[in-house]
Amino acid sequence: MYTILNQKDEPVAFIQNMMIMDLNQEQVHGILIGDCFFGKKNHIIGKIFNKTVYLVNGEVVGKVIQNTSFKNIALKKANMQAAWDILSNIKDHTSPWIIETTKWSEKPLLFHLL
Repeated sequence: MYTILNQKDEPVAFIQNMMIMDLNQEQVHGILIGDCFFGKKNHIIGKIFNKTVYLVNGEVVGKVIQNTSFKNIALKKANMQAAWDILSNIKDHTSPWIIETTKWSEKPLLFHLL
């Protein structure tokens, strides 16, 4: 499992089973398909590469670290359904070329996923 950190190195989300989940692991806010991530909108939000979470405009919204202290939890049916809802509503899955920047987005990751 991986943790997504904000600009202040504070945890903001977890990645588990290709799902971007809240810190309580109760809600699914997005999904990963390859290195692309999607939220409640029906198009790509950004990509994760070089341990960094980028929006399609190149702004940074997070850093990804491996969480070695993670205790695996059984996923709830509601989590799987939420992930499926996101996946089934994706209309544009074109993967644009993202030019890396060091500029952090003014809005947090979870804002972009909703």
